[in-house]
Amino acid sequence: MKQKLSLFILYYLRFFARLQIQKYKKTNPDFKVVGITGSAGKSSAIMACEAALKPNFKVISNNGYNSESGIPMGILGLKISDYSISSWIKIIFQAPISYFKNKKIADVLLLEMGIDGPTWPKNMEFLLSIVKPDIGIFLNVTSVHLLNFQNIEEIAKEKSKLVNSSKIAIINQFDPLVKKYTTNKNIIAISKDKVDIPGYILPDVYQSTIGSAISLAHTLKLDKNTILKNLKNNFSLPPSRSSVFKGVNDSTIIDSSYNSSPLACIEMLNFLNTFKSPKIAILGDMRELGTSSKIEHQKIYNHALKCADTIISVGQETKKYFGSKANKFSNWWEALDFIKNNLPQKSTILIKGSQNTIFLEEIVKSLLQNKSDESKICRQSEYWLKTKSNYRSSN
Repeated sequence: MKQKLSLFILYYLRFFARLQIQKYKKTNPDFKVVGITGSAGKSSAIMACEAALKPNFKVISNNGYNSESGIPMGILGLKISDYSISSWIKIIFQAPISYFKNKKIADVLLLEMGIDGPTWPKNMEFLLSIVKPDIGIFLNVTSVHLLNFQNIEEIAKEKSKLVNSSKIAIINQFDPLVKKYTTNKNIIAISKDKVDIPGYILPDVYQSTIGSAISLAHTLKLDKNTILKNLKNNFSLPPSRSSVFKGVNDSTIIDSSYNSSPLACIEMLNFLNTFKSPKIAILGDMRELGTSSKIEHQKIYNHALKCADTIISVGQETKKYFGSKANKFSNWWEALDFIKNNLPQKSTILIKGSQNTIFLEEIVKSLLQNKSDESKICRQSEYWLKTKSNYRSSN
């Protein structure tokens, strides 16, 4: 019964999302839908693309809602406060109202399109039944969500359906799996141009993020000078994606606590390695890696040994697979007690981990020098704070 109800809601939202796309196309014949997929960096790429295109285009994005329910809600401009039955009932009533009231004229719709598995409705085919992008961007492939796939090749094959069904494919030509499974004949390589963004020190992992935005804007006929100017003036990162804060004990905090995957974690450790000692890596479990979890966590541990003076881990996977030189904890509050008692002056602290039960942003929050920076950290809404409080109480 629950499954049938979930499918009804998905098809219901999809119906109105399709109507909304048609409305955009009717009001603007040049309207373009851009879909972005990859194992890491999708949200940051959305932000970069939006920054590169404004103020030359009227741009709408799906605000990080990248799932089978999130994409239609994003298209309709809906937000869900939590995922209770009452909230879904509210969304059901809001969907047609939002469609009929929306009089916006848009030039570009940016959609973050993530998949959780190979079967309907968790796969790319379902997302493409909602909307078929004119331009597809394929960033990378790692073992994230491998738990639900047979192997990493299957992940690449499923994600590639986005760019292969688009009129134009913008791809990361340096990722072998992206290159292997992209069969679209109209391919544009992600730009190699580097941009210095005021207020940020960006690790190399953001090269494909910025590059995808440059390639997209160029495809939409903006000249290079305009693109670079737009990025410098408009680009900012979402919360807890490589944000840099001042911390207690005159420390520097690199907050990448929003999520974690093997590729992104390696890149952030490389970034940490560019700083002076003492260097501390606070690393949480990487989720949904399936049979590759042991290997990937061991790789991260061995790389962290080269990049950090102190390794602190949070979660059952890191506890199991990290080596003896790591300080291992099950929960963030236990790790925080250790950190507060063992934090050297002028440390550089990298904080990175996956979502759900790991919640390393709470460590970030407790180590901030300026409490005003709390608003720049992920998962600080009433819903998430209640979720974390309940989790701590039950553990």
